[in-house]
Amino acid sequence: MTMPGIFPARLFIKMSNKKAQIQIFETIAVLVVFFILLGIGFIFYTKFIKSNIESDMAEISQGKSVSIAQRAMALPEIQCSDDNVPKEDCIDTLKLESAIFVIPENSLYYYDLFEFSEITISEIYPNPSAPAKALYTRAAPNDYKAQFKTRVPVTLYNPIIKTNRFGMMEIVTYTK
Repeated sequence: MTMPGIFPARLFIKMSNKKAQIQIFETIAVLVVFFILLGIGFIFYTKFIKSNIESDMAEISQGKSVSIAQRAMALPEIQCSDDNVPKEDCIDTLKLESAIFVIPENSLYYYDLFEFSEITISEIYPNPSAPAKALYTRAAPNDYKAQFKTRVPVTLYNPIIKTNRFGMMEIVTYTK
């Protein structure tokens, strides 16, 4: 015969073991759910940061494009002047013809100014069919992904016959 005090103690130990196992299982389940939610949160956070970085990079690239456009407009090699006072948004066509030959010969100097970009000047009025003139061309390597176009309206001044025409300077910059 069994003693009355031993049987309930074994039963209590078995029940305690089952309760402990259930509590451990609950703790593991809660930890698994917590880590799954943490992983999902991390994925969304990285996508959010990545999109912010990409938009910041695009903004920086556009700023760089505008900066290159400003440098191109301020080039003394092509800028009009009246008594050595530069005119804004004006290109001297005689200087432009000379600059088209000088700039490729000094490509390292102009690379520091314009990096990987293409600068073309075309006439819009009165002769829109006139061919565009490439002032600077440095094509980007294949790993460059984005390109930004900046168009600046300009006056094309011919100092020989003292006439003005309307033109467009187009600056295409390449970025990674």
